[in-house]
Amino acid sequence: MKLEERIMDMIREDGCPVDVVEHEPVYTNPVMAEVLGVAESETVKSLVVKTKEGDLAVVVLPGDGRIDWKRTARAIGTKKVSMAKPEEVAGKVGCEVGCVPPFGHLESLPVIMDPELTTQTQVYFNPGVHHKSCRIQARDLIKLCNPTFLDQND
Repeated sequence: MKLEERIMDMIREDGCPVDVVEHEPVYTNPVMAEVLGVAESETVKSLVVKTKEGDLAVVVLPGDGRIDWKRTARAIGTKKVSMAKPEEVAGKVGCEVGCVPPFGHLESLPVIMDPELTTQTQVYFNPGVHHKSCRIQARDLIKLCNPTFLDQND
């Protein structure tokens, strides 16, 4: 089963309403926001990082957010993280960089989320393909991801 189908099945099984928007292929959050006609902060950026020990995790941020390397490492429980290589992402997650969905747990990857996403009403994410975006209530995304949140005490 394709990654996109697995994601849609998971969302439907949980009873969360979701709208799928088809559009031209997008590879960055600014372009995604422009195509959808929404603020970049309403889009979700999912990055795959690699720990010093070689483990992978998915970091979920608002589309206009930037990764805080130290907070991310601390949330994962390691000393250092870096971006995973595109071939590692494709091999583990099953899609290209630029359309990684926020559901790392589908592949046994921990999900680390920026608590800023809890302030949104709805968010848009790529379901593992560049030409579709899913709109979902932010609270449903959080419930589905069951993330560890980055601490805000810095």
